[in-house]
Amino acid sequence: MKKILGFTAVATMGLVSTTALASKARILALGEEVEDNYFIEDNRSIFTNAAYINNYADTLTLEWGGTGATSGGTLDQDADPKAMGGFLKKTGNFTYGLYLGNESNVSSFLRILASPTGTYLSTADNQIDLFLGSETASGIKWGANFVYTKDSNEPATAGAAAYSEDNAMAVRLGALADQWEGYVNLSLDSKSEKKNLTVPSKFDGKFGLQVGGSYKISDYKLYASYKTFSWDQTGGNQSAGVKSEGKFNRLFVGAGKSHKINSTDTVSVRAYYDVLNVEMKYTADKSELSRTALPVIATYEANATSWLTLRGSVSYNLVGQSESKRLSKVVNGTYSNGAAVVDTLKGLALASYNGSMTDGKTTISNGTAVNAGASLLFGDLTIDGFIGTTAASRAATTSAKQGVLALDNLLTRVGMTYNF
Repeated sequence: MKKILGFTAVATMGLVSTTALASKARILALGEEVEDNYFIEDNRSIFTNAAYINNYADTLTLEWGGTGATSGGTLDQDADPKAMGGFLKKTGNFTYGLYLGNESNVSSFLRILASPTGTYLSTADNQIDLFLGSETASGIKWGANFVYTKDSNEPATAGAAAYSEDNAMAVRLGALADQWEGYVNLSLDSKSEKKNLTVPSKFDGKFGLQVGGSYKISDYKLYASYKTFSWDQTGGNQSAGVKSEGKFNRLFVGAGKSHKINSTDTVSVRAYYDVLNVEMKYTADKSELSRTALPVIATYEANATSWLTLRGSVSYNLVGQSESKRLSKVVNGTYSNGAAVVDTLKGLALASYNGSMTDGKTTISNGTAVNAGASLLFGDLTIDGFIGTTAASRAATTSAKQGVLALDNLLTRVGMTYNF
């Protein structure tokens, strides 16, 4: 299902509507994250607050990609994005929708950490998101989203190490008005297991919650969101049958201002306080990653012509510090300060949150980031993409260079929106 099927494109094309803003490429170009984006309003907002489906009805969205990261097929990355897509349709006073393949990077991150070295637990796959929403007589919009995913592999050969299964369920509930919004998202079930290994391993999610909201005052937007998840794991990088505990917490508190320069161009400035903590408790030990950041981000989005929209952002960490404690134990199962990262995917997951195999505190490096993107407008069809400043080339004989606008890689993170 990660290869998004074309049936939705045929089923939903119809009448003319207004242009919608909807893609990972757009929010990333404006300085947001794929999963935790709270200031920029976009079709992607429906995966935080389901009530936003009322603002993006009668649209079809497809995100180009494959199964995810080459090393394990689990993480959504700029160089190897996951495919996804779906539609939202308004009928009478109700809006409903279906999306396929919107697997969570945070969920994948936690299951990777709970995996045996070199053998990864299955991450959420074959995900289906079902949406339903409406608007009350008083103008309050509401929405609900049910998430379901299940996957299993049962080889016929007895004792085969490939046996695995995973499943997850979640529900998102949200409300939205002109000046405020609120949402509560709950994880109802999250399990992944690999049997027939030397060390049979299991991830068992215990409690998952995200709660948040925002309030607008004129051109200002104040927002906050808190996400927490706890789990038990058996095996993993511990001995067979040994159980350990994990916990993930992340807090966002931010404010920003948007200003319309004219009918098509918008500039914005925002800052937010971002606190992350991940810990894994073992029988007689604990690994922990904590990070604190205070980035300020400036964005500009403008219609260059009737068929082209350009956007970009620059961000800088006023505060940026991470602290790692015994993370080498998570990666290779034995503690050695400064140990080499021998487990590539775990190292990639930890690095995405500035984790290090060397104990201690460090300032987050490369605290300045510049992103750019573009949309090509063809009537009711919009094609979005990152403007690729690539570090690699598809030509094997060409040297890779950072910060180069490569014509063979001009738009990455490509997404398509059709208004019907």
